[in-house]
Amino acid sequence: MAELTPMMKQYLEIKKDNPDSILFFRLGDFYEMFADDAKLASRELDLTLTSRDHGKHAKPEEERVPMCGIPYHASEAYIARLIAKGYKVAICEQMEDPATAKGLVKRDIIRVVTPGTVIDAACLEEKASNFLCGIYIDSQNAGAAFCDISTGECAVTAFDGPDTDEHLYNELGRYAPREAMLSDGAYSDAGLVEFLTQKLNCRVENGGEGRFRLDAAKTAAEKQFPGQTEALPCDAAVQAVGGLLAYLYETQKTDLSHIASLSWYTSGQFMELDLTARRNLELTETLRTKEKKGSLLWVLDKTRTAMGHRLIRAWMERPLLSPAAISRRLGAVEDLVNDAIGREELIHTLREITDLERLIGRIVYGTAGGRDLVSLAAGLGKLPQLRERLAPYPSALLKSLSGELDDLEELRNLIGRAIVDEPPFSVREGGFIRLGYDAEVDRLRDIQTRGKDMVLAIEAREKEKTGIKS
Repeated sequence: MAELTPMMKQYLEIKKDNPDSILFFRLGDFYEMFADDAKLASRELDLTLTSRDHGKHAKPEEERVPMCGIPYHASEAYIARLIAKGYKVAICEQMEDPATAKGLVKRDIIRVVTPGTVIDAACLEEKASNFLCGIYIDSQNAGAAFCDISTGECAVTAFDGPDTDEHLYNELGRYAPREAMLSDGAYSDAGLVEFLTQKLNCRVENGGEGRFRLDAAKTAAEKQFPGQTEALPCDAAVQAVGGLLAYLYETQKTDLSHIASLSWYTSGQFMELDLTARRNLELTETLRTKEKKGSLLWVLDKTRTAMGHRLIRAWMERPLLSPAAISRRLGAVEDLVNDAIGREELIHTLREITDLERLIGRIVYGTAGGRDLVSLAAGLGKLPQLRERLAPYPSALLKSLSGELDDLEELRNLIGRAIVDEPPFSVREGGFIRLGYDAEVDRLRDIQTRGKDMVLAIEAREKEKTGIKS
């Protein structure tokens, strides 16, 4: 075999560690794919397939390695198409400036994007959550953890006894995860794998026992959710959470501090419906066309924010059983039904609130741009008005919501001082820091915009100082 070029050696080493992902390998202004990845991507993305030498000497065409590429600044749309088809994408970035690098540019995986871990708006449905699931099964218990990393929502439940399979399947039907990470015991259950892949169209991966080891799971769960894991009643629940977190840490390689609250619930808290009942009742989509229009959700969903759309869908998929909780919710509904003017004012305020949950997720991930920050500040700016409109209502639920609202005034003011009113689409374009916020940025911007004038001024001073006219 011909000796490989240093770049192809680097590519193959990184690909070896990510065999089940399509590797987006950064070369200058492009993400390139090679060999089988290139063939697959060219087919799925309608890209032109070319080839290049993988060795140090030119080869005939049949011995060259297939390749294709996409512009890196347009990658979101391409990644969204691959994720929609159930693929994983490993993003390999240049870790140093090619202009200053000595020899081969260092490259490494910065993130693995999967159907259950997407955060880009192009890959997500605004009105529905996007869950990743971790499932642990042993001879006596089953635990299932669900996380939507775009919002930080995380919940876990566990089952035992003769009806364990039935309860587990019903919960999976309730959450409809896009991707599931299974322990060895769960993956060996052919019925479960078939239910996930065939009934829920869910991507399934065997996480192995390493990710679900009890000691490692306890450590990860307590670190991510300090003081919240004592309520978990069995090891299966802890191991499901641990397996899910292990997968997130391995694929996301970034701060996950927005996933800060773990909700433990039992099957008795919500009405349990199997997948057939859900479909026949047409709760969120019609039986015939699989569309929202015509479903019960379509009739009831009059919400005005993306967060509201997702919440009412979750309420419909998890109907309450507790009379006290139902009464608390109905009390809030009664308050609003009896006050048409106040309700319209609330609707007007809510209509102007942006998708704060997913904006925060993108900011934590470091993928947010200037427009996202301005949008966040605009949404936060409506919270004082929202709290003011909620305050007069007597129901316990609306009173508690009003009291819990945090205006985040300091953050809102910081964004207002730092970011221009209309920032460019991409941070790479520059010009999104407000004039006067940072002296060093102002100085560099001045050099950039008035560089020629500054050089002429220096020239004039030197002519005067030295007496040299030319």
